[in-house]
Amino acid sequence: MNKRPYNGKLDLILLQNFNAAAIAQTDHCGYLHPGDIPHHIYSGNRFYDPAELLTIWEDDQGVAAWLLVNVKYRSFDAQVRPALRGGDFERAILTLAFDRTIALMAQHDVVSDKVFADAFRKDAARNHLLSDLGWERDNELPYVLNQMSLQPMALSVLPEGFIYRTAESPQDAAALADVHNAAFSSLWTAEMYRKVMESPGYDPQRELVIQAPDGSFIAFCVIRYDHFNKMGLFEPVGTHRDYQRRGFGRAIMCFGFQRMIAVGMVNASVAHFGNNTAARGLYQSCGFKPWYLLDGYEKSIPG
Repeated sequence: MNKRPYNGKLDLILLQNFNAAAIAQTDHCGYLHPGDIPHHIYSGNRFYDPAELLTIWEDDQGVAAWLLVNVKYRSFDAQVRPALRGGDFERAILTLAFDRTIALMAQHDVVSDKVFADAFRKDAARNHLLSDLGWERDNELPYVLNQMSLQPMALSVLPEGFIYRTAESPQDAAALADVHNAAFSSLWTAEMYRKVMESPGYDPQRELVIQAPDGSFIAFCVIRYDHFNKMGLFEPVGTHRDYQRRGFGRAIMCFGFQRMIAVGMVNASVAHFGNNTAARGLYQSCGFKPWYLLDGYEKSIPG
């Protein structure tokens, strides 16, 4: 078994193909959508060097596992080949994940007395190993992964002067940063968002926006494709706080549905936190239904 650090674009494709194949074997249970992988690496971990955070294990069959530490969120993604699930190898990966997360948190001055993880409720192997390794379920509502079959859907008619379009180039970075911040109270800058737009796995044609008459963006979504399983993903979806509850969230998702169908996606998925009633209402109004629940786990950092 060879263990090595992540090395950029070709490795991203390698990991996406690995996850697509694993999803085909497991009906998605326990695995990130391939499109979510660059999102986790380059957006969620935008302050850090991916080579420092991501480790890959390979054998004569290809990728056996990969581990990404999400430093800011005091957590990790650990993906293991289906045939290697539930045994000593996955146990070793999870043990290293805990230790590595603690080490990188200390290195980057992220203070916490716990490390966090999650597991699909139906993923018996992961749940058993986490419990056996001393992890405890938290008291939060489960994270919800939703799914729907894609059907042709007409675009909503926008108010006069508002238009649908895609991001065009890094020149849109400032407007995209602004709408992300206004939707989620995040702290994006134009420079940060430009860096994401220039990272492997990003395609401006998959960042969809509604543009207001003044040129600003008031709603957005990023759509992601798994061509192997014909499954699209929305991640993230947001509406500027000044334009919420006016139908723009549903409108941008309908735009996304059309784009997904055009490239051959058959199903779509989207996730939300269990306590996010607004997101749940939006997604259900579009036709999504709960598919998998993910429970949160936590483990105290020793002494």
